[in-house]
Amino acid sequence: MIECVKMNGNGNDFLVLDNMALRYDTEFLSNLAAKACRRRQAVGADGLVVAEPSAAADFKMRIFNPDGTEGEMCGNGARCVSRFALDYGIAKTGELTFETLGGMVRAVVDGGLMTMDLAPVSLRGMVTDGRLCVGEDEFEYSFITVGVPHCVIFERERNRRFEEYAPVGRAIRRRSDLFPQGTHVNFAVMCGEADTIDIMTYERGVEDMTLSCGTGSVASAIVSWLSGRTGPDVRVKNPGGVNGVSLLRSENGDILPKLEGRAVAVAEISIMPEALL
Repeated sequence: MIECVKMNGNGNDFLVLDNMALRYDTEFLSNLAAKACRRRQAVGADGLVVAEPSAAADFKMRIFNPDGTEGEMCGNGARCVSRFALDYGIAKTGELTFETLGGMVRAVVDGGLMTMDLAPVSLRGMVTDGRLCVGEDEFEYSFITVGVPHCVIFERERNRRFEEYAPVGRAIRRRSDLFPQGTHVNFAVMCGEADTIDIMTYERGVEDMTLSCGTGSVASAIVSWLSGRTGPDVRVKNPGGVNGVSLLRSENGDILPKLEGRAVAVAEISIMPEALL
């Protein structure tokens, strides 16, 4: 049996696994994510988050998508593994640092609330005036990498239901001419409240809409701030809950993002071997 913890950040749910002893190799973890994350057939999750040893930080976070691919970074997954690391003794204090493929993350854990300083976001290579078509619909988009690639589309109003964005997001995600590594796709609208936006995200690797995306919240907040829609402190409403994003400019022009939100521990789980068949 494989022991893990089911957790979620704003409804973005994960299986979180302690691999500090390096018991499991990459091939095994990839297969575990693909098998265990299946909904209705196994445990079901938006991804597998793994804590491993690090020579430079408290631990290293790895994120495996439900299709078995390894992602660079996941904001909500980072929140969950931060709490997991403190709850299960991987980190000794509520102020911790961990590695990701998308850069170093610093986190403060206060009960179920996590505040994280993400890796600096470079604006080099950012696209601010892109245009693309899906069927008869034309979209203006921005593109930015926040650990992982994100396409951000601001719409005047919501003209689709949550599930109706999936085929549109899938078509955009697969535009290899525009996004060679694929992309998450965020559909954003302004809310009636000051410095508040609402987003719905199609996630690469999950290959579906999710209830929340931490890095998508940051990417959308950056685009919103740089385009003058909001100030640097942005409330980002996801279907699963609210992420708080605060942004600063570094001396070299990079964006320094801070992400705040909750992580919920749902259950300790023993995955049976037959669930992985």
